[in-house]
Amino acid sequence: MKKTDFTPQMPGKLVPISIQEYPDGRLAPPVPCQTLAFVPHALPPDIDWDELRLKLFQPYNDTIAVLGKLNGLHKRVGNAAGLLRTLWMREAKLSSQIEDIETTAEELVLAGAGRQLGVRQSGHESWNYVKALEHGVHSPLPWSVRVIKEMHRLLLSDVRGEENRPGNLRDCSVYIGDRSRGVKHARFVPMPAGDRLLTALSDLEKFVNEPHDRIPPLFVVALMHYQFETIHPFRDGNGRIGRVLISRSLVKEGLLEHPVVYMSAYIAQYKQEYVDLLLNVSRHGGHYWTDWIEFILSAIRTQALDAIWRSERLVSLREQYHEQLKQDGAPSRLFQVVDNLFSMPAINVAEVVNQLSVSKPTATVDVQRLTKLGILEEYTGKERDRDWVARAIIHVIEQDGPEQSQ
Repeated sequence: MKKTDFTPQMPGKLVPISIQEYPDGRLAPPVPCQTLAFVPHALPPDIDWDELRLKLFQPYNDTIAVLGKLNGLHKRVGNAAGLLRTLWMREAKLSSQIEDIETTAEELVLAGAGRQLGVRQSGHESWNYVKALEHGVHSPLPWSVRVIKEMHRLLLSDVRGEENRPGNLRDCSVYIGDRSRGVKHARFVPMPAGDRLLTALSDLEKFVNEPHDRIPPLFVVALMHYQFETIHPFRDGNGRIGRVLISRSLVKEGLLEHPVVYMSAYIAQYKQEYVDLLLNVSRHGGHYWTDWIEFILSAIRTQALDAIWRSERLVSLREQYHEQLKQDGAPSRLFQVVDNLFSMPAINVAEVVNQLSVSKPTATVDVQRLTKLGILEEYTGKERDRDWVARAIIHVIEQDGPEQSQ
């Protein structure tokens, strides 16, 4: 980073730091490289909030209206929390994809079900995102460094990334940019580790948890996300944790009943605009704060519409399955099995035994019946230790919504 790239209106300050670089790969000793790092000022920025509320009045109200419609839909759905867990899996897949962790929806589901056959390491990495999200949403604690460290530990434990100190704040300086070009050509250098980082997180924790009379809740979410990404508190996983925190904040702020609005699809589609806005806010502040908040409003609104579209498909699919069971004269216990598939679209006979407290022969007949109806499909091709998946549910995870298909 160069000092000349930043203006006096920047919402922070530049400090000199030294970063260890390996000019010839890790075969040679590291060489200290001098550069500048950006330390953000504590939130909130110096903005005329009354003027900004007027300027963004329509997009803000439109976003609140869509969130209200989504809440209304979920209130009409029995077992909404279980049914809509499918959407968590979609977010895990897309959020991991942004970090170049490629997996299929089926691999992700199988990893979550504890299967090994047909699951690459990337599937387990993506499932860790679901675990981090679940923990963050269900934690009774307010927004806190403790919670984000717990989420980070779940995200990076038992997968690639153990060397990045799961659950611990970074203990070294990092930079964002092309590694082959080195720190001198970094796009952005976050603040150094140590006391400054701890203070910045403490200030952010205080800002998120204190009441704001003049700053609307969705503005608070946008400011929180910018500050977290700019602080960049971990060696790895900052993007994924930052996106989880938006979903968590929408619930904790009372804007959503269930965490089903996720940013990854929108950020992936508009990734360059997203990273440019983050950088321009840091470099210049000013009107870029308005652009940034408007971008986050658009992201939340678009993804809330996607959640409505996807939720309606899941509800319709469940109704279709129930109707098939009724037409087939299936025992009532199979309705429970079908509903559970929306929380985890993979199952085997042993799991049916546990879910229904029935014998293995009865569970085997039940699975065969669901397979005959086309609700389940066996994927191992084996004679023993067989497993089944609900591919129609998995397709809802995989398929693009109206916004992404345009």
